[in-house]
Amino acid sequence: MGAGPGHLLRHGLASRVRALGHEVAAEIADVVDRPGLEIGTTFALWRELARRVRCAHDRGELPVVLSGNCGATIGAVAGASLGTGAGARDDLGIVWLDAHGDFNTPETSESGFLDGMALATLVGRCWRRVAATVPGFAPIAERRVLHVGARALDPEEETELESSAVAVVPASELRGRGVAAALAAPLDALTSGCRRVHLHVDLDVLDARSVGRANGFAPEGGLSLAELGEVVRMLGKRAPIASVTFSAYDPAHDHRGGVFNAAGALLELIAELQNDRAPDV
Repeated sequence: MGAGPGHLLRHGLASRVRALGHEVAAEIADVVDRPGLEIGTTFALWRELARRVRCAHDRGELPVVLSGNCGATIGAVAGASLGTGAGARDDLGIVWLDAHGDFNTPETSESGFLDGMALATLVGRCWRRVAATVPGFAPIAERRVLHVGARALDPEEETELESSAVAVVPASELRGRGVAAALAAPLDALTSGCRRVHLHVDLDVLDARSVGRANGFAPEGGLSLAELGEVVRMLGKRAPIASVTFSAYDPAHDHRGGVFNAAGALLELIAELQNDRAPDV
């Protein structure tokens, strides 16, 4: 999945947005790897990412983070708050699109996969001390999080998620009821309490059969591109999208290029929504 961001950029993701009349500046956030210190190196990367996202906000730009792992959203959300006080966190909501819960903690995870703890870390359920070293980071209140598209949860993780204040709309509900019916009330509830939203898109939220396999963990039963686009459009009509993460794309599994094309289409849609919200000059 670490190969995903470079692949997306080299094969024209940014040019699709430029074609719509937007200026695009691509930066690579990197840190020195410390062998044997996966957690320390990961949080160091998120600290650097938080600074860069903050700079993009200060320039009036929309930060779009391309990341191998979902935890990058911790840095992106921290960057939205850095230097702006607690109020910046209080007006920010999170829409987390993912086939997986990312709600494990060290106590519930059987694999120890840090990225499977990304959302739990974001809401302050684990890794609190080291997360506090990320500039601008503070836990997001669970009631400000909407998880969409889940279909592969570990048993204890599912129990924790169900007992939390996070709103969850699984993929089965979206497909069974339709996107508009399933999401209208949860989105209204989320955006009534926040003025802007960070959009997290783990590309394995897409259906592995009809769209393509985003990575080696992607299960079938996910969303079509049309359904995912409807989710994003519904969100964009309710609240400004403050920043975006695209994560977990492994081009080695995307044999037909369907996920790559979907990422481009989603980014074009987000750019269109930004244009719709731009003030008249």
